[in-house]
Amino acid sequence: MRVLALTFGDEHTASTKFRIIQYRTEFARQGILCDVKAAKGFRDFAILPSYDVVLLQKTLVSGRFFSKLRRGARRLIYDADDLIWLAPGKKHSFMTRLRTERRLRRIARAADLCLAANGVIAADLALRGGRTTVIPMALDGKIWQDSAKDSGLVVGWSGAPNNLVFLRAILPQLREVQSRFPEVQWLFHCGEDPLFLDFKYTHVPFESGLEHEVVRRFHVGLLPLPDDPFVRGKSPIKALQYFACRVAVIGSPVGATREIILDEENALWVRETDQWGKALGRLLSDPELRQRLAAAGRQAFEEHYDLPRVAGRLIEALAGSVLSADSQVTEREN
Repeated sequence: MRVLALTFGDEHTASTKFRIIQYRTEFARQGILCDVKAAKGFRDFAILPSYDVVLLQKTLVSGRFFSKLRRGARRLIYDADDLIWLAPGKKHSFMTRLRTERRLRRIARAADLCLAANGVIAADLALRGGRTTVIPMALDGKIWQDSAKDSGLVVGWSGAPNNLVFLRAILPQLREVQSRFPEVQWLFHCGEDPLFLDFKYTHVPFESGLEHEVVRRFHVGLLPLPDDPFVRGKSPIKALQYFACRVAVIGSPVGATREIILDEENALWVRETDQWGKALGRLLSDPELRQRLAAAGRQAFEEHYDLPRVAGRLIEALAGSVLSADSQVTEREN
């Protein structure tokens, strides 16, 4: 099988890395050739018929572009790992929002299949007429190993600079916990130093490809999230990184995050900002609870999110042997 992936970004773009690039080695093992080209600027439509599948990753291309894509592709799949059409952080005019909605509906309806990273995205695409199936986010368990922890107790957070605002929102609660547990080390892994005042922590600068070496040092992983429409559609890759490294997770049960972290089963939920201190204190003072949640998280990762397992489902979808959500419902009803 020959696949052409028209990507949202390059190998340094998180969504492209985790939805496309990391699968290429597994594809090759299965005899699948996967060529990768950026969707933005792609003009070589004449090559499309030479591929069995064209996968458009997340990009909401123009009507003219998509028409050429649809005519040339033997099988066309659209993949989304977030609700990009909500344009997070941007204020668009009515006409821009209308144009975005038209593009999304055109793509969802005309694609042979829409792949979604979670049920929230799948439902949104289905509302636009898309035939959808869920292919969750994944990590390579051989890289993200659950190695032995350091002797000291470490609470960590890992994220992009633009997500520091989520961590900053719970800083007063973290300060209170630090005063009660002065022996705990705090480790923040980010491309930008948070520069928190009146709070003792270690900042580890982000370095591509080495995230796992930092996260595996955590005993407890923080996953604070705001409850807004865009975040509800995200599948936090950080939750999977914590799980894979056998880190006890404490996080916000927002939208699709609830599909990954399950309260009292593999994580602790914190619904309100003022509850972080109590929940985190409970986790820090109970080593058996930490170990139980960490083990359950690692088990969930191995069963549902390890790359070889998810790759198998992705390959089936590319080959056309995965039914859309609508078809599955019809089969069950019959």
